[in-house]
Amino acid sequence: MNPLFNFTHTDTDKGTLEWRSPSNIALIKYWGKHGEQKPINPSVSMTLKYAFTQTEIHWSPKSSPSAADFEFFLSQQKVGEKFEKRVGQLIKIIAAEYPKINEKLLTINSINTFPHSTGIASSASGLSALALALMSLGKRLHGQDLSYDAFLQKASYYARLGSGSACRSVYAPYAIWGAGATANSTNEFAIPFTPHNDFLKIHDSILIFSKTPKTVSSSAGHELMNNHAYKQGRIAQANENTQNMLEALKSGDFEKWQHITENEALALHGLMLSSVSPVLQLLPDSIQFLTDFMAFRKGKGLKAAFTIDAGPNIHILYAPEHYEEVRAFISNWITERRRPIDVIDDETGKGAKELF
Repeated sequence: MNPLFNFTHTDTDKGTLEWRSPSNIALIKYWGKHGEQKPINPSVSMTLKYAFTQTEIHWSPKSSPSAADFEFFLSQQKVGEKFEKRVGQLIKIIAAEYPKINEKLLTINSINTFPHSTGIASSASGLSALALALMSLGKRLHGQDLSYDAFLQKASYYARLGSGSACRSVYAPYAIWGAGATANSTNEFAIPFTPHNDFLKIHDSILIFSKTPKTVSSSAGHELMNNHAYKQGRIAQANENTQNMLEALKSGDFEKWQHITENEALALHGLMLSSVSPVLQLLPDSIQFLTDFMAFRKGKGLKAAFTIDAGPNIHILYAPEHYEEVRAFISNWITERRRPIDVIDDETGKGAKELF
């Protein structure tokens, strides 16, 4: 039994529970989906440590049959209708297995340790934290006894239905999602992956070139793959890159890790640019930084790579022995550009955690 997992709660009339779940950064990108939030290609991600969502659920009996099922607050503010609808859908899905949830009025308070639209996936951490908390509530109300591994697997399954990348946030230090990546991987939920010791701690410095919400949402971006001219080629590329990435992570091969990580980042943006409705997410400063970073790194043997999600902000991943050198480069670059560019520092994390 995991010491962080509490099986002993008995009060089901009313109470409070809380979960913390981290975001993750994909090394192999998930881009394109089918059916019920299933990926067209496998993905591999690194779990973050300091970028997380903390979600508290307080439950009490409904005052009347017409009472609202839930109220959701993010940083003490009501969220927009679109996200509230996603929350409601996830509650409905989980309550189908745990119907006693429907008997309760839920007050859900959520907070992120990182600002929105900064290149850190808030839907991954937010919806995985919500799935974990709702699973805990359902298990408690129904007196269900699950092993910790079974609990996490089921939570990953439900998190996927809220947001595809959220299923990976349940696990650490790395996660795999998608059939064909390994003998045990599946489209239904993510599985944990433990790499070579040299990859157990990787720094992640995130340069925030824009805090403006993306011009095209991730959901809309995934839809661009439905009729993409390069869809089949992308699936083949992702499957090959997945196998090579897992080999690199297992063996401690930083050169191969660097090549594949950057190939995946640029392939993602290439797919967006070559869509029927082209999408350009990178900014001039993003491109200039990448150019300067590769020139700075050349010939130094640095264990460092860049990756980018579907936006303009850049993650620089690097081994601890290069921390001072890489951070000095980033600081000097920002100073020379004379631009107000924020940097968020993170590193490999240990996964989701039940707080109470």
